[in-house]
Amino acid sequence: MVPARDAALSRPGRRAAVAFVLAAAWVWWQARATGTFTVVGLEPPLADDLGPLLPSLSAGLSAAATLMLVDGLLGPLAGVVAAMVLTAMPGFLPLHVASLQGPPLLATTLLMLAMMVHGPRFSIAYGAIAAIGAVFIAPEGIGLPIAAVLWAAMRHPGGNGQRRRALLALAPLLVALVVARGTGDAWPDGQTLGWYGGLDRALRAAGTIVGDQLAPGIEAPAVRWFAIADLTLILLALGAVAWRRVAVPLPEGAPLRRWYGAAAMLGAGLVLGLGARRLFVTGTPDPDLAAVFPLAVLGALVSVVSFGALWPRWPRWGKAIALVLSLGWLQAAIRG
Repeated sequence: MVPARDAALSRPGRRAAVAFVLAAAWVWWQARATGTFTVVGLEPPLADDLGPLLPSLSAGLSAAATLMLVDGLLGPLAGVVAAMVLTAMPGFLPLHVASLQGPPLLATTLLMLAMMVHGPRFSIAYGAIAAIGAVFIAPEGIGLPIAAVLWAAMRHPGGNGQRRRALLALAPLLVALVVARGTGDAWPDGQTLGWYGGLDRALRAAGTIVGDQLAPGIEAPAVRWFAIADLTLILLALGAVAWRRVAVPLPEGAPLRRWYGAAAMLGAGLVLGLGARRLFVTGTPDPDLAAVFPLAVLGALVSVVSFGALWPRWPRWGKAIALVLSLGWLQAAIRG
């Protein structure tokens, strides 16, 4: 049978394509206006036009991956909302107009998350994505292979073979390390293993960046602290209730149930990787926006999915409160 012509791209695919184009065009326009990125060896304006190409393509890929991932879990409306939340986060645009490593790392993290959720037994695939991110894209992605191996070692519906899957998830990292000896990698030269310490400073730096995403535009220290603490507790409670009441009753192989485990495993891997790099790799700087933003995005997406999963169960007054809080954060994020 020959598929119909208009079925060549599914509706989620079309929505993801629109999200890709809109996010990429917006980031390209903003990055070009700043003049941060240029292509050495080309004359303006071509050098200025092509300079922001990598961040803009990464932004489009991140938005498209987010939309398709959440769309597959809760439907089109939730997917569109998730893509909007991603691009509205206070760190999204600054990251994409100032960094060449952060945007590809974010896109890689989201692609890996999608593969972990929808293809948990295809460990060599998300292991390869993790290896590329950790070796060739950014050192801040050192935790991606950790998450890939741990996720592959867990029992997933449809069969056993956890040890074999874990080895397959690790194999791309070994190949990437061998290839990097001849082609080079993203890691700075001169760094050596040793006891570096400074974990307390790293935690404060990371906490400040996460706080900027939670409470944008709030500068007063006392008000900011209470806003961050309250929002953190609300979001943690939201995720816990959604997991307990919606995800746990689902069959073991349901994507929505697997979503929470994959997001938690990926977040834990990133945290472990950043902490180990800070402690044991000399010369490692404090975490910056490029290092911490993927963690903030994971938290935001878990909140969006939990929000959407619980929405039908809330009374009208609960929905009204949730909308007021969400719209308040959104306008603060856009203005900030």
